[in-house]
Amino acid sequence: MIAKIIPIKSVRKSNYSALIKYLTDPQDKSERISQIKTSNCYSDDVTVALLEIQNTQEMNKRAKSDKTCHLVLSFPEGERLPLSDLNAIEERFCNVLGFTGHQRFSVVHDDTNNLHIHIAINKIHPQNLTIHNPYYDYIKVAKLCEQIEQEYGLTQVNHETVSDKASRVAHEIETRTGVESLLGWIKREVLTEIIDEDNWQDLHKVLARHGLTIKERGNGFVLVANNGVAVKASSVDRSLSKGNLTQRLGAFIPGEHSAKSSQQSTKQYKPKPLQNRIDTSKLYARYQQKQADSARQRTNQWVMLRQSRDQLIDRAKQEAKLKRNLIKSIKAGRLAKKALYATAHQQFKVTIAVIKSDYQKAYQHSKANHSRMGWLDWLAFEAKRGNAEALAVLRSRRVDQFKGNQVSAKQRQDGPNANSHFKDGLVESISKIGTVTYKAGSTTIRDDGKRLIVLPDTSREALRDILQVAMKKYGSHLVINGTEPFRLQVAEVAVQNQMRITFDDKRLEQYRQQLLKQRRVSKTQSVGGIRSTTTTPRRSL
Repeated sequence: MIAKIIPIKSVRKSNYSALIKYLTDPQDKSERISQIKTSNCYSDDVTVALLEIQNTQEMNKRAKSDKTCHLVLSFPEGERLPLSDLNAIEERFCNVLGFTGHQRFSVVHDDTNNLHIHIAINKIHPQNLTIHNPYYDYIKVAKLCEQIEQEYGLTQVNHETVSDKASRVAHEIETRTGVESLLGWIKREVLTEIIDEDNWQDLHKVLARHGLTIKERGNGFVLVANNGVAVKASSVDRSLSKGNLTQRLGAFIPGEHSAKSSQQSTKQYKPKPLQNRIDTSKLYARYQQKQADSARQRTNQWVMLRQSRDQLIDRAKQEAKLKRNLIKSIKAGRLAKKALYATAHQQFKVTIAVIKSDYQKAYQHSKANHSRMGWLDWLAFEAKRGNAEALAVLRSRRVDQFKGNQVSAKQRQDGPNANSHFKDGLVESISKIGTVTYKAGSTTIRDDGKRLIVLPDTSREALRDILQVAMKKYGSHLVINGTEPFRLQVAEVAVQNQMRITFDDKRLEQYRQQLLKQRRVSKTQSVGGIRSTTTTPRRSL
């Protein structure tokens, strides 16, 4: 499992209410939220508990740092624990970080292949009103992760905390975006040559061959690519920090960078998808064109909105000026004119407020409609619209090591009609590794292209619907993998609903045949008027 505290870049942007709103939003998904739990609050109601936590944070006026700790616990793909175990694990993490007695929300999300828990902890103690910031939290969290993996038999993950930070950061960026980062590209393509140079002139030549320049910025150096993307030099490798470079090469000597040297560079960094099996060049070019068009439309629309706002404000000012002139020209007492002036000014203020409010609403609407989408987000958006190529690219990113309950076939169906079974259904979401969540009747189906994923608490009625979808997709000969109770239940549901299904596993098929034979005997005895008690075959393979 992986445990990570999500840092916030600016304390000003920390908003506990907004975080809880995001965590508890079902996002039109039927199975996104498995549990919402409050701890150390007087009420279990979400709204009341949220107000209580916000009031507690407001009572501490001295703390300048973020008052919220956002901890995420993510479990390996396909590995799901009961809610009682998840609650116990959540309690242990909060205790080891020193948040015993602190108020918190815990939300279990089950809308991806990786079950994960979001824990929003109030750092302000409800009685002492003091803030707690855990020290060396990454060490404590890593040790507890190892213990929990051993206790619950989870897949063991490397929790080494002294690994290369630059490689870890580059891997996280590229995994999240699906696009090669400048940091990762420099480490793979240029770093070895940079480290070997012993003077500034040769270093500038190496960088120029790769379309890079090194510049002073603040108290350090940055490496800038030809397309303007920059990365902190010390984040690529500690040997490239300003102190280490000046100690090795002497005082900094700026390089002579020109357009000619940029054109002569043998290698240049260009953002491109991280794909090995599928050619995404055309799809990525289309993505870039779409983003450029969206940015241009957004800019043009914002210009029009600002012009419209300014025109309305100018018109309101002219009307207000005309009203003041009319009031000035009428014959009335001083107090009467003063009251008329006040009324006209109040009307002007209301008009300006309405204009600005309408502008903000239109601006936010335009921003939402023309927001910039990441590469993976765009692929998921296109896949949801029926783009099979985009879905194939997403699915090519996954590492096939799913261990949970699943229904599949021995022969994979990867042809053009492989996904036709959910095109007519209501697709709720598509993950960044191509897992499609859609509705089949009242049952939610999860399909990653190679299998139908079945959650541990799936009812018999839902399992029947899943098997029917599996028959349409794979045919009547199915492969059932997962826990033994699950596999036995699949056989029982198939016989109970008289499904013409056979199983690839011989022992499971024998169990199905045994159930089927017993059902026929029971039916024959019932028709013949013979009353007898029959025993269910022993549930063991």
